Amino acid sequence: MKIKLMVSDGKYDRIAAELIQKGFEIDDEADFILSENNFCAEHIIGRRNDEIFRLKTDSISHIESFAHDVVAHSGGEEYRLNECLRRMEELLDPKKFIRVSNSVIVSVNHIKSIRPALSQKFVLTLTDGSKVDVTRTYYNIFRDFLGI
Repeated sequence: MKIKLMVSDGKYDRIAAELIQKGFEIDDEADFILSENNFCAEHIIGRRNDEIFRLKTDSISHIESFAHDVVAHSGGEEYRLNECLRRMEELLDPKKFIRVSNSVIVSVNHIKSIRPALSQKFVLTLTDGSKVDVTRTYYNIFRDFLGI
């Protein structure tokens, strides 16, 4: 049986070794997930072309969805993710990432500037130069989160 293991880096090797010893296969594409309670991902798996990358969440500026595609932006590159945006929001540290629209999650550590726009909106410029809108639905949540 294949299992996707979602635990902190400090526990990953020990738990993976135990599972493998018991006949389980660790696979990031598995349908079954073994997750640590209150787990915040330190890495996520992304794809670019035919390569698979293990991305540090600290390097991710934002994650956005387009229809059925979810893309993480890291180091000026785009990586396709297998998880839906809602699941990514659950996996990421809520002290470091915030949802700013129905289709975008941003890293607060990658916000370079915040510009107010009309109709209770903000336009964020991120450290990679990307511009992201904070929509009206998330406007007050964003303001409260940053204390502005």
